[in-house]
Amino acid sequence: MKRQIWYFISTVLLALLVLSKGEITLGAGADPWEEEPLQSQQAESSNLLANGSMEENFYWKPPNHFVAKDWNRWWTESSPIPEYDDVRDWRSHRYDGDHAQIYYWLWPQAYTAGIFQQVAVQPCTFYQFDMYGRNSSYPSTDHHARIGIDPLGREYGLYMSPFPDDVVWSPEQTFHNTWGQHIVATEAYSDHITAITYVSPDSGSAPYETFWDAGTLVEMQPPEGRLPSPEYWGGDGFITNVITSTSLDHLVVEWDTPEPASTQAWYSILDTSPTTSTSPYTDSVLYLPSVFNGYSETPALQYATWADQTPVTHHRVLLGPFEDGQMVQFIALSRRMDGGDCRTSVSDLMETKLHIGTVLHLYLPLVVR
Repeated sequence: MKRQIWYFISTVLLALLVLSKGEITLGAGADPWEEEPLQSQQAESSNLLANGSMEENFYWKPPNHFVAKDWNRWWTESSPIPEYDDVRDWRSHRYDGDHAQIYYWLWPQAYTAGIFQQVAVQPCTFYQFDMYGRNSSYPSTDHHARIGIDPLGREYGLYMSPFPDDVVWSPEQTFHNTWGQHIVATEAYSDHITAITYVSPDSGSAPYETFWDAGTLVEMQPPEGRLPSPEYWGGDGFITNVITSTSLDHLVVEWDTPEPASTQAWYSILDTSPTTSTSPYTDSVLYLPSVFNGYSETPALQYATWADQTPVTHHRVLLGPFEDGQMVQFIALSRRMDGGDCRTSVSDLMETKLHIGTVLHLYLPLVVR
């Protein structure tokens, strides 16, 4: 008898799904069949630095230096050469774990020096580099400590002339006898970037000590969550085949690009007085949006989808949620490497009106045995 009852319930449930393509809610909880957002929140990014923790051993380099594995030394041509070492029991300053990189100098002339690492990345993607630093000398000494990202991923040698102007630096911060975090972020202009630490204490305050530990390099969203604006508004032909459809109370926008590129849409709600529909909800209905050609100024669009910086040729984003009858204005954006530069392309400015039918909820009773 119980098997017949459950067979009947299953049959009714399947029929409702086929006929209405609606939303099913079990009890008072969440909607298990509701579509996952296409631009879901970014998962915790993995650390792209090799041995950012300084825990994976140290290697010896002449004259008698110990450098954290996967990192390289540098100093300027006019600088004294500091002593590089792992922290020891008698100098046990470390932020995390059992190891940290230290370099130090006992004489009045201060050094300008650091460590660096070249990292393989995805071009035209934004990255954040952070590392904890600690500085020791007389308390009033400014160590001019900072970290940087070379967006072109250059490989440096031991003796450095001034760094290239396009290296992006964090603000200078001196953390006297305490650990503090340095943070810098920028976009990669190559398939490698170089993470750099830098310190240059004021002379006359010896001895000097610099510590670095717990570094990370992770992918991040663009500033303010939006891809950089294009040089030209109004569409350049890179984005094609723009179509829209509805999924529950959201608008799905899809487009193609001839080369792999990133994915984002900006949009605004133009009509804030929605109408009430009594028609059944219908999914996967395609709409051809109205197109406004030749706009020359930045459109004032209120919202942006999650910037998916993974290069693809077929793009899909989810806008919303909306109410039935609302008018949505949007543009599609894709960014890629073009002739050695990162370039953003946009679609024409488009409008579409949302047609969202009644969403059906079926509540099944909770059975307690």
